[in-house]
Amino acid sequence: MTTMTNKWKPAIALLALSLSGQVPVRDGDGADAEVKQFRFDELEARLRTMQPGPERDYFAGVLANRSGRLAESIGLLKNALPVFRASRPDRAAVALEALADDYTKNFRYADAAEAYDDLLTHFASEVSGPARLQDTKDNSAILHILDEAPAQTIAWDGPVHLKTGRNTLGLLDTDLTVNGVHEQWLLDTGANLSVVSRSFARRLGLVPLPGAAQTTSGMTGIENPLSVALVPVLQMGGAKVQNVVVMILDDANLNIQLSRTARYQINGIIGYPVFRALGKVGFLHNGGFEAGDGLRGNTAGARMYMNLLNPVIECGVEGVMLPFSFDTGAASTDLSVRYYEQFRGESGKWKKSTGMHGGAGGAVKHAVYIQPQLRLRIGDRSVTLNGVSVLPSAMGAGIDELYGNIGQDVVAKFDSFTIDFANMTFSLGTPLP
Repeated sequence: MTTMTNKWKPAIALLALSLSGQVPVRDGDGADAEVKQFRFDELEARLRTMQPGPERDYFAGVLANRSGRLAESIGLLKNALPVFRASRPDRAAVALEALADDYTKNFRYADAAEAYDDLLTHFASEVSGPARLQDTKDNSAILHILDEAPAQTIAWDGPVHLKTGRNTLGLLDTDLTVNGVHEQWLLDTGANLSVVSRSFARRLGLVPLPGAAQTTSGMTGIENPLSVALVPVLQMGGAKVQNVVVMILDDANLNIQLSRTARYQINGIIGYPVFRALGKVGFLHNGGFEAGDGLRGNTAGARMYMNLLNPVIECGVEGVMLPFSFDTGAASTDLSVRYYEQFRGESGKWKKSTGMHGGAGGAVKHAVYIQPQLRLRIGDRSVTLNGVSVLPSAMGAGIDELYGNIGQDVVAKFDSFTIDFANMTFSLGTPLP
């Protein structure tokens, strides 16, 4: 039978693939394996005993990148990179991609584009497979469009308290007025950049920047042509975010088929750079989005890293801490091929099925297993999910290097959840009855 996972993934993948998951790990390179597998507790312990020098700078720089310490990461990786250009091109590739990510998050678009040019010119062979190489080229093209764009900034007039609802797809959105136009915007922490449909961009009066590019949508692998523009002011409650980069996609690529006769049009998506600028953001189960000084405190949270522009949280599974991406633009949780390999001894208890994952441009079917029950430990909270899909083969996307993606079905069991980009933690509120 075919299992509909109720997951439409609108997150458009700029810089979505981590080269730490693309380059081969050589035998004996324990720290390289720790980077690839997001075993950062082990990497931190290793760094405490590692002698000063380029190798330590490299691993410390990658860890700083994943932990959101961007200026520190830039300094360390620039120190290490010259040494590894000839001796370890695999590490040079990871360093350049991390530098591009650091610069992108600091809105230094020209520097990010230069880092990508360096990677593609000198280390393209370290990117495994034509699809991933194309992704890298797509990322470079978007950054070149932005190379003279002004940096995003934020100004605060007060806290953010917005009402939220769930759209027909079951995903969170909020009403915003931008450039005098009132519209629903999807709140998607997994969207690497904010997105608007082409017709909505015209309603907003946005002027595309010179140049064109394309990008890949989530796990579908579908390439979508795009333009890039800047929203001069995005007002979210008491926060005024300026020079917000948006990707403009054709309306058809954001038009979701719900049934044979019904469709749903997405016009606007708020993406990661806006959430990061807000610092600490909270989502309330009863319909609310908060940010700023008035944001309520939460319980002890799980440690969070960044897989470039995608949040990664540590979750306990059968007593072992494992890295999962988290995405408010995903209705349900999916487990990856890496999870399958670790727990395949239990697959005899799982049912074979077919899962469907949709995204901008269409949907694709995949063979999956259905695990009857999954227990997760997230910070000081526990959650049990029923009927979770497990992907037994690689998808050619960022989920492959993690153990899965945590969706709305987890946070729906709590009265709130908080993502703290300043302290890099993810926490759940009070369990619902």
